Amino acid sequence: MIDKELLHQAAEDIDIFQADLTEEYERLCKPQPRKLRLWPLAVAACVAGIVAIFLVPPKETKESSQVTSERDILNFPMQQYEVDQLMAESFEEHQQRIKKKGERLAAYISQELKDYDNKVQL
Repeated sequence: MIDKELLHQAAEDIDIFQADLTEEYERLCKPQPRKLRLWPLAVAACVAGIVAIFLVPPKETKESSQVTSERDILNFPMQQYEVDQLMAESFEEHQQRIKKKGERLAAYISQELKDYDNKVQL
């Protein structure tokens, strides 16, 4: 009978121990709320921005260099070939040349559309 009492007591101890382990496991596995504080990062970013604004040197406008570069562009000597070409080509010739290019482009597009339609029908 002593053996039965000891066995019964040991079983109760095991049950109590197992219950304690289960409670401890559930307590440890319980998700802990994270406290992420963003305001220090926001303050640091603002301070860095303000410091950057005050430490950056002001932009200098170089109006004199822009004026000289515009003068250089306007006074740039053209090559004789370009001058002769501009003198020889009149406005009408230019319009005719553009019209011919447009007609060739339209013919090419219509031919490509016909070829595409033929491929689709097959």
